[in-house]
Amino acid sequence: MGKESIRFLHGGDFHLEKPMQDLTDIPEHLKAALVDAPWKAAEAFFESALIENVDFVLLTGDLLNPNTTGAAGPAFLLDHFERLAQRNITIYWAGGSVDDPDRWPEAVTLPSNVHYFSKKEVQSVVFRRNGTALATILGRSSDGRESIRSAEYQCESDGTYVIALAHGNADPEALLSERIDYWALGNDHNRKTLHGEAPHMRVCGTPQGRGFDEEGPHGFWTVEVDGTHDAQITTTEVDHFRYITQTLDVEDLAMGRDMRELMSKRISRLQSEHGTRHLIVRWRVELDLEHATMVGPEAIDEILGWLRREYSHGACSIWSTEIEILTPKSYPSKWQEEDTILGDFLRTSQEHRKSLGQNLNTKPLLESETLATAVWQQLLVDDTPNVTSGALDRATLLGVDMLRGHKVDLNAPTRRFGGTRG
Repeated sequence: MGKESIRFLHGGDFHLEKPMQDLTDIPEHLKAALVDAPWKAAEAFFESALIENVDFVLLTGDLLNPNTTGAAGPAFLLDHFERLAQRNITIYWAGGSVDDPDRWPEAVTLPSNVHYFSKKEVQSVVFRRNGTALATILGRSSDGRESIRSAEYQCESDGTYVIALAHGNADPEALLSERIDYWALGNDHNRKTLHGEAPHMRVCGTPQGRGFDEEGPHGFWTVEVDGTHDAQITTTEVDHFRYITQTLDVEDLAMGRDMRELMSKRISRLQSEHGTRHLIVRWRVELDLEHATMVGPEAIDEILGWLRREYSHGACSIWSTEIEILTPKSYPSKWQEEDTILGDFLRTSQEHRKSLGQNLNTKPLLESETLATAVWQQLLVDDTPNVTSGALDRATLLGVDMLRGHKVDLNAPTRRFGGTRG
């Protein structure tokens, strides 16, 4: 076998049918960019294949649901597949759950450079350059089962670099039992390295995060393999929007430090760390309620409006979706000792916390007139046997806000009174 090097890209989980999520009150000037972001990130993957002049690309599933994207989805892929074909770049595609091979339109023929793996069994394809076999690609599209069965990827050693394409949950220990040099995995939307040395196991993640459960950088892997099968693996980040959570704790806000000043410093750091891409930021704030200079939903709402006005424009827009006030670990002891309604409320709340709300009955609250919406009423009559500690914490903070005279909007679009820890 030849001792030549190969270069390839590993990407997937484009999910072109899936919009951006976890967004509120998005301004007009960002809407078009948000719609285009997943498509632009996928386009950057194919552009990189051309720029880097790779030998082939690996696609590990969930690129799009053609039934949901309509004709635009398959047309997008075909255009880029054909551009790669003009440069003799081969595409190895293992479908996932949304791009099941059976969903691909029968009337749309894939270019000859695309190998779309069957979901019935693992198939083996050999990549050759000038007649010399350099890599063996084992692949299978998802058949609906969640876990990857490593035993299906058995391969006799013939001197080629062996790559396995799979979409699903992977057990690294099980994958190690097979003679595979590089496991190209898809399904998880967050980039992961399951095994950092040979045999390499990489999850590419999605090139564009869609929500706060997909925070941080997103892109794809570039793999260069030399003649001795030593692999150098790098990541390229192509996301246009990035989800970030920022937390201000009690120490940050100690000594009466101004919240706006702290947020401005955080934003400057974020802009430096994340370049020119847009950021979608969720703020979580832990207040010392006794000494904080700005407390209550109305004050927090004013800060949220200021953040949006100040930082949501320009080449690197920072859009703040919400400010969650974290429930405090404890309330001031002097509040709890007061002979007031607030004191009674906090003492009662503490008792219910100890019993995890087992003796708490909210149904009678609906017998009297309430300003709550239908959603709130449904929460009050929830049939779950126990109230969660998080719900009790949020209810307590909401009650404290109201009893201390703060204006509270129960229909507020963001959670400005009582987020959860964690």
